[in-house]
Amino acid sequence: MSLDFVSIDFETANFFRGSPCVVGITHVRDGEVQETQERLIFQEDFNGFNISIHGITAEDVADAPTFEEIWPWIHSQIDGLPVVAHNAAFDTGVIRDALDDALIPWPTLTYGCTLVMGRRTYELASYRLPFVAAAAGFPLDADAHHKAAHDAVAAAHIMLDIARRHDTDDLTVLADSMGLRLGEIRPDEWQGCKLQGHHARPGFGISVKDIQINPEADPTNPLYGMGVTFTGALGSMTRALAWQKVADCGGLPLDGVTKKTNLLVFGHQDARRLAPGVSLSSKFQKAEALKEKGQDIEIVGEDDFLTMLQEAGIKAL
Repeated sequence: MSLDFVSIDFETANFFRGSPCVVGITHVRDGEVQETQERLIFQEDFNGFNISIHGITAEDVADAPTFEEIWPWIHSQIDGLPVVAHNAAFDTGVIRDALDDALIPWPTLTYGCTLVMGRRTYELASYRLPFVAAAAGFPLDADAHHKAAHDAVAAAHIMLDIARRHDTDDLTVLADSMGLRLGEIRPDEWQGCKLQGHHARPGFGISVKDIQINPEADPTNPLYGMGVTFTGALGSMTRALAWQKVADCGGLPLDGVTKKTNLLVFGHQDARRLAPGVSLSSKFQKAEALKEKGQDIEIVGEDDFLTMLQEAGIKAL
């Protein structure tokens, strides 16, 4: 197999997607996993939730280069090769938002997503990275997950296994065989790794009041009967489409955080839309306040929400 690409994984310091604190990059040459490198990235504003995920703190990155300083190295590692990531909507979003934050133009690159492609290759209960890595024959220890270097290596092995199963060493051919198109970033635009011909995301102009709850939904699915609120921009779908998928599961989509909210799903938190000095959206703050008062609210990321949809038998994309 002559497949060449780089796999990449970022972890972020806070809920602003453009706050990478570490990057892991793995090179694949001629279908073989080669060297992996991990670099810390300076950030000042860490929050407890993100630290609990990856264990990196402000003290750990105090002497690390800023994203602006390390970007030329990251770009040189990519060196025109396709980029691969698990849930690439997140990792490529980190690149775009961090570049915007540093006032650096976007590069031109092509990328594939092992989360999207994995759903069309394996039959699994969950498509989170550890489950897909195990299906690809590369078990990922629990302690290794969310360590950038380990996650980048795992994504590389997953893509190689997917390519072998589809008998191709060309990522474009691989995506096309699944009815997908590879994602792209260009200096003035981007498109996700998703279904071919899927140009406009459905659901614009729809209110949460327009959504009809499925009365025949399976009551054993993880979203059944759950009041679900979203904050931030989702990388995989529009807000209206997310509401509809919650309703398809028998859940209650909500426009705001209320006493009916059981689940708050957070997407990209655009710092430019927040009040000065504030790192969390008002919905996130209200959810935390209600949680402190004893309300049963769970706060999860977009990837976990997609996993719940998968467990409910609802196509996420």
